[in-house]
Formats: sequence, C-alpha cells, structure tokens
Amino acid sequence: MRLGAVIAAAGIPGGFRAYEKLRHTDADSMIRRMIGTFRRAGVDDIAVITGYQAEETEKSLAKLGIVFLRSENYEQEQMMDFALTGFQYLRQKCRRLFFCPADVPLFDEKTVREMAAQDAPVVIPVYEGRKGHPVLIDASLIDGIAEYRGDRGLKGALDESGAEIVLLPVEDEGVLVRARKEDRFEEDAVNDMPLRVYPRVKVQLVKNTAFFGPGMMVLLKQIELLGNVREACEKTGMSYSKGRALIRTAEEEAGCRIVLRSPGGKTGGTAQVSPEGRILMERYERLEREVAEFAMGRYQEIFEERN
Repeated sequence: MRLGAVIAAAGIPGGFRAYEKLRHTDADSMIRRMIGTFRRAGVDDIAVITGYQAEETEKSLAKLGIVFLRSENYEQEQMMDFALTGFQYLRQKCRRLFFCPADVPLFDEKTVREMAAQDAPVVIPVYEGRKGHPVLIDASLIDGIAEYRGDRGLKGALDESGAEIVLLPVEDEGVLVRARKEDRFEEDAVNDMPLRVYPRVKVQLVKNTAFFGPGMMVLLKQIELLGNVREACEKTGMSYSKGRALIRTAEEEAGCRIVLRSPGGKTGGTAQVSPEGRILMERYERLEREVAEFAMGRYQEIFEERN
C-alpha cells in the first residue's frame, strides 16, 4: 500500500513563521528532518505546501525528490486548505496519506511505521493522553473532507466523516513538541531528540553513462505537476538547458520517450511524462526504496554491532 505525506509549510497556520523566533533552528532544516523521517519509514511521495518565503524554501529543498505545491493566498487560507491541496495532488498515487504542519518536526520513524501498520481509515498518535501529529488518513476520505463546512478544521471533518479513528499510544514526545521558543523547542531538539545517524545511498541507472537518478526523478515529478519543462527546471533549481540535456540523455540511454512535449515558444510548450516514463519512475522508486532498506539493515549490523 503506497504511502504519501503532506507537510504544511505555507504560513502562520502551518507554524512556519514560528521558526523566526528561534535563535539556532531554521524551518528548512526541520522540514528536511521531517522528509528524512518519512522516507526512512517507507513513505514514497511527499508534498510540501509552500507560501511564506516559498522561493527560498523550494530552492533549499529542491534536490530532495519532493513536490512543492505553492499556496499563493496562504495568508487567507487555513490548515485545512493546505491539507486538501496536498491530498488532492497525491490521492491518485497513494492509498494512505500522512499530514503534518511544519512546526511539529520531531516525531520519529518508529511512530510513522507503527501508524502505517494500523488497519484503520484514520490514525492519530497519542502521547501521555494527548493527540499529536502526524495524522494518517485513507485517501477514500478526501472527498468528504473537502465537503466539510464546519469551523473545526481537519479534526472536525474527520469526526463528521464517521470513519473509525484509532488513537495510537506512542512513546514519542515528538508528536506533540511544537517549534515555539516558550516550549523549549531548541533544547528538546538538540538534547532529547537529536538527529540520528543513518546511511544514504545514491542510486543511479547507468548504460553508456549515468542517465537516471534523484535529479531526474525530481525533474519528472515537477513536470507531472506543472506540465511545462521550463517551469519544472526553475522549480528544481536547474537551468532549462541542463534539464533538457538530462531528458535527452535519459531518452537516448533508455531507448524510449520519457517526456512528451509540444512546442510553445518562450514558455517551452506543454509537457507530460510518457507512460514509459512513469513505469521507469515507479521501478526506480522501488529499487531506491529497497536499496535504502538494505543499506539501513547493514548499517545497523556494522555500526551498531558494538551495542
């Protein structure tokens, strides 16, 4: 069952601006931490909702293989709007979706795995009797959430849906800790919940030359979202000429069309990932995930054997 995640980093409702009050921690590093946690727990697709300082955030995180969904009206939107933006984008790819605001970044991968193991349409982690984040929902609930007109946000929509909600007790205070100076967030992040060391393996497909890897995946995901090669290149922080060269090399080495394009002047025309390109993306992601799992297992055997 394919898993996705939506991280709300658009503005005040997502807690993004809370980081500006912290002296030694910035939002981008915490979002990077969240992405790593989700990935190690087996989450395949991650969408980050941006708005406030969107360009800076997208540039900082451009090479992580995620999709950015920008909210142009983030100051008028609420958390529910951000959640729905991500849910609507990922619903065709993922059967179950995590949602978390950017100011709750310290949960651990064990919690994510335990939540994913629950067979329920809604799973909410609970630490010492208090509900936290991330929340996990089944994609079948999205239409009902979108129709909700109450004033209790995502919580109200889930309650009104009538779906079974599992409150999962976890030994992870990180599901509650928000990025607030008054909550001693930085002390907790550094001392009590420090980043763990883990292996990261870069997977590339090679024929005569390397032609498909993380950079190509990022570019293709943006082409799927934007329908334009030039805009996709800008979103991933690469030049248009480099993006075209990546696509051309990949198509030559793979022996098939990966991106279907139609000319369109200055904008570069419209574009979409071909059926063969989507198959290649799916197989690459599977390979990348299984290699990462193997590497983590060997890392634990080799580096943690002394314990």
